[in-house]
Amino acid sequence: MKKNIMVMSLAVMVALAMFGATFAQAALKSALGATFMASTQDDKGKQATDKRAEAAKKYLEGRRLEEAGNYSGAVAAYKEAIALDPDSVDLKVTLGSLYLKNRNVIDAEAQAREAVKMAADNADVRKLLARVYLAQSFVGNQLDKEKARAAIKELEEVVRLNPSAKIELADQELPALSVVGELYLMLDEQDKALDALKRVSENNSSSDKAHYQLAQLYFQKRKYREAAAAARKAYEIDQKSVAYAGLLAKSLLSMGRTQEALDIYRKALGVKASAAKDSKKESKDAKDDKKDKDTEPSDEDNDKSGIFILGKDSLVANPLFSDYVEALVFGGQYDEAIKQIDPVLKVVRKDSQAYLNLVRTKADALRRSGRRQEAVQLLEASLKGQDVSESLPVLFSLGETYEEMQQFDKAISTYEEALASVVNPDGTAGNEQSRQAAGVVLQRIAFAYRLAGKRDKTAETLDRMKKVLGTDSPRADQLIAGTLLDEGKYKEAYEAATAAEKRFTEERDVRVFKFYRAQAAGKLGDMQTANSILQGMLKNNAEDSDVYLFWASVQLDANQLKEAEETIRKAIAIDPNDIGPLVTLSSIQDRQKKYKESEATLRKALEIDPDNATVLNNLGYFLADRNERLPEAESLIRRAVNIEPTNGSFLDSLGWLLFRQGKLDEARKYLEQAVIYQQRSATIHDHLGDLYKKQGETEKARQKWEDALKIATDPEEIKRIKEKLGKK
Repeated sequence: MKKNIMVMSLAVMVALAMFGATFAQAALKSALGATFMASTQDDKGKQATDKRAEAAKKYLEGRRLEEAGNYSGAVAAYKEAIALDPDSVDLKVTLGSLYLKNRNVIDAEAQAREAVKMAADNADVRKLLARVYLAQSFVGNQLDKEKARAAIKELEEVVRLNPSAKIELADQELPALSVVGELYLMLDEQDKALDALKRVSENNSSSDKAHYQLAQLYFQKRKYREAAAAARKAYEIDQKSVAYAGLLAKSLLSMGRTQEALDIYRKALGVKASAAKDSKKESKDAKDDKKDKDTEPSDEDNDKSGIFILGKDSLVANPLFSDYVEALVFGGQYDEAIKQIDPVLKVVRKDSQAYLNLVRTKADALRRSGRRQEAVQLLEASLKGQDVSESLPVLFSLGETYEEMQQFDKAISTYEEALASVVNPDGTAGNEQSRQAAGVVLQRIAFAYRLAGKRDKTAETLDRMKKVLGTDSPRADQLIAGTLLDEGKYKEAYEAATAAEKRFTEERDVRVFKFYRAQAAGKLGDMQTANSILQGMLKNNAEDSDVYLFWASVQLDANQLKEAEETIRKAIAIDPNDIGPLVTLSSIQDRQKKYKESEATLRKALEIDPDNATVLNNLGYFLADRNERLPEAESLIRRAVNIEPTNGSFLDSLGWLLFRQGKLDEARKYLEQAVIYQQRSATIHDHLGDLYKKQGETEKARQKWEDALKIATDPEEIKRIKEKLGKK
């Protein structure tokens, strides 16, 4: 007997060493435990013990066959083991796992369900059933929502049994809660996904992947402060990870912490910060090294100039390089970005995506620094010989540059070229990807026509969008309603939104059209209808905050200041740390002439989120408009512009501040850019009119004031503009 015990122990230990399996451990307990108890049991017990021992042998035989790739042999062995030991949950899980491994989902599910009946609180059983449901959740590119929810239910049971449990998927072990979070994301339930990922991050502080997943979700939800905190945890665990460094830098960049972001990029890329920061100074050696422009720079050259370039044998740059130069542009360091990009463009293949990405980034640097004609020349040259379908972002950049130069015909022609590459010859889109791309291009065409003042062409383009995207897409209807609102055609906007609301059933789409209807009703002076629509959207949950926020804006537009304040305070009560309602409250208080309260509200918002671009801009503009503390105002506004350099409202704030400081030429540059990006702002037109007047261009000033009067809604603003025009 002792000899048999030793043989069995050795066999099981070999299995453990080979497979590291929970089920081998179960076989060990079954075999050894039964053997040690054999002397005290009767014959019936001895027979049961012998059967379990035989079952353990069959289990090991099955594992060897499975390891050898003999699927049918392994299945047969496991079945024999189960016949010998029908009460073994572990054997059923083993067989079920093998079925699943070989895509026999039906038999895998049968084994899992039998195991659940025997041991409902066994984590391995729940894991198997979860994996079965996960396998059933994905049919091609489609998600079976019912099966996904079933998988979530099983995984939650696994987590209940073991909060830090992991599940094996695609040859890697993932925290069960991470998988729950991913499934909720696929079901478009972001709050539940966020909760799951927060739990896994809290339960496993050393899981860099968990922190990274959480950071990704926060970033998608535009909660950049939280994204940065989670990404930093992942980055601190593994500072060699390009993904972690990139997400942390992007999050910091989105918060306006440009220098920190650039430092992370430079560390990851090996760019010396001192050289990169002082781009205007070059050593004599560095200049000498650059004399021969056709020579590919060496690593030594990189160290001297602070320029990161490709190695001699590399075909593409470090994945972070593209993000790094974009960050330089984002931070307003246009010359530095161009300096970094130019050497790389010389060695990257012109038919590569890396080349096109860098061209687009350089063009952005040229555009934002006012060198738009140079940007056009660069973009046009880079597009020669390129496959249009592979260079759509560059085409978009070219079209947008033409728009900024007010060359709308060229912009539209460029967009039409892009559209032709994604639709069929008859103008239809063949698949979902093509429809998405066509929708984006048609939206740009419609926008360009609108900027050109060609309303009929805008309408034609939106009708064309309906035909291309199909009747099941709400995008065209949303743009139609939005365009009508922007053009002041409130009755038509209300009718368009009402008709669209009846045609679409998805809650997200219906919600958008209800907002449009309420806004149009408010603009028409029918606040009773607007209030009724918005009241009906309340659900007595956290989503009500968005409804109250929109409702307060409608009331503010209608100059119902008391009602707007009451409404926005309801939104604040739901989430006191939500920035949006606080910003709206400050605007209401400003209109009420409660200036101290308005400033205090903005400063409270700034305490909650010191890097929020809208709060920075609004507080800076608040001070600039009153000619108070202009140095602080300039610092605040420039930080906002640094975060969103193409935001028309922010550019207007900076231009108006410079106007107040008497820097008229610089102010003109920003105000004229602002009106390009935000044409439906009465305030921006008014400011530009004031500047033209100050510079002696009386007729241009009058035209801008007329433009402002057409779209103004604030009674005091209307009165002020009329006085400038000499109207009553």
